[in-house]
Amino acid sequence: MMSADLNTPVIVEGFTGLDEGTPAGDAAWTTALARWRTANPGTDDRGEILRLVALTDVLGRYNRLRPRLAAEKEARATRDEALAEVETCWQALRSAQAWLAAHHRYVIAVDSAKAAIREWRERALAAKEIPFLWDAPNRKAAYDGLIADGHPEVEPLSGGNPAVEADRLLAELEQAEAHRGGLVAKTVAIASRVGAV
Repeated sequence: MMSADLNTPVIVEGFTGLDEGTPAGDAAWTTALARWRTANPGTDDRGEILRLVALTDVLGRYNRLRPRLAAEKEARATRDEALAEVETCWQALRSAQAWLAAHHRYVIAVDSAKAAIREWRERALAAKEIPFLWDAPNRKAAYDGLIADGHPEVEPLSGGNPAVEADRLLAELEQAEAHRGGLVAKTVAIASRVGAV
């Protein structure tokens, strides 16, 4: 069954992988095993149990990771847009008729970018918490089945440590802000001396 959105868990054979140990999860196991035993009377069910364990494990990881990856992607786009806006606002100061208002937009853009970087860091760290491993053929088969049913592929968040990247981006932004603040101070001092402010 294809989910309507990224926050709606994918359900396969009555399982979401998110309800283990609950009455709904127990009922899904009972139903799945009864269905299999009816279709395969007198057959050892250990292979089916292993398949279902792999399926529920993969579904649980898939259903937890997919919305976190979507949130990270959205936060990354917001972060990148905010950083671009900082540069746009800084460049606008070069020819602004209303320089003080333009500078205020720049200051707000810097604060927004810092907030966006921090938000992205939290979303990326949350996505990194869910390992999505193919450490067994049963798990790979379960994942391949999801994809064959038309569900989108999910890949673990690539790259290094999001906290390190966020700290680097914040440091670069703060360094640029400090340098630009010095330039602004010089400009304002000169403008004050010549009566332009």
